[in-house]
Amino acid sequence: MNTFEAKYNNQHTLTPVDVTTVQERVYQSLRLGLLKGEFLPGEQVSIRGLAEALGTSAMPVRDAVARLIAERAIEQSGPRMLRIAPYLASDHENYIRVRMQLEGYAAERAASAPKDPVLIEALKRHNESIREALESKDLDAALAGNQAFHFELYGAGGYPQLLDIISTLWLRTGPIVASARRDKALFERIFNNGVRIHSDVIDAIAQRNRVGARRAINLDIRSSHLSIRRFYKLASGGADGAGG
Repeated sequence: MNTFEAKYNNQHTLTPVDVTTVQERVYQSLRLGLLKGEFLPGEQVSIRGLAEALGTSAMPVRDAVARLIAERAIEQSGPRMLRIAPYLASDHENYIRVRMQLEGYAAERAASAPKDPVLIEALKRHNESIREALESKDLDAALAGNQAFHFELYGAGGYPQLLDIISTLWLRTGPIVASARRDKALFERIFNNGVRIHSDVIDAIAQRNRVGARRAINLDIRSSHLSIRRFYKLASGGADGAGG
C-alpha cells in the first residue's frame, strides 16, 4: 500500500458521492407529494407541467410517472395527459380494509418494541404540528403532519417491507384524504378527531399496549374514511364515486 492509500484508508476524509439518480429523486418527490396529499383524485397533470414544477427535464419525470402508473397511483388519461387515480367508493373501501389490517399490525409491532422515549416524543411533536396547523388554517401542513405521524409510527415496527407496502397503499388513498380540503369544515372535523385518536395511539405505545395501538389506528383510518365516503356520496348525488 502506498502513502496516499494509507492516508485515506485510515482517515476516511473523502466525502461520499451521491449516486442517487435524477430519475429516483424525481420519483421520490412525486411519491411524497402523493403521500402528503399534494394532488387530488382525478386531477389532470402533464409531464411538462410536472417537469416545470420540479425544475427538471421531461425524461426523468416520464420515467417516474411510468413507475407511478404501475403502482396505480397515476393513470394515463390521453396521449399526453395523465390524471391522479380518481375516487371510486368500492375500490377505496377495499383499500381501507387492507390498510386497517396492515397498519394495525404495524402499530402492534411498534407497541411491542421496547419503550422508546424518542419515538414517543416524535409522535407527540407530529401530532402537535397537526393541531397547530389546524389552528392556523394551514391544511397542507396538517396533511404533512398526519403523514409524518403515521410513517414515524409504522417505521418503528421494524419491518421495512411492511412500510413499503403501506406507503404504496397511501399513494392511492392520500389524495382522497386531501380532497376533504374542498370542505374546510369537514377537513377540520376529520383532522381534529384524528389528533384526539393519535393521542390514544401515543398512550398505547407508551404503555406497550398492542391491542390499544391497533384499535386506535384502525379507528383513525375508519372514521376518516366514513366521513370522506359521505362527502363523496353527497358530492356525486349518491353515485358510487366521482373522480376529481
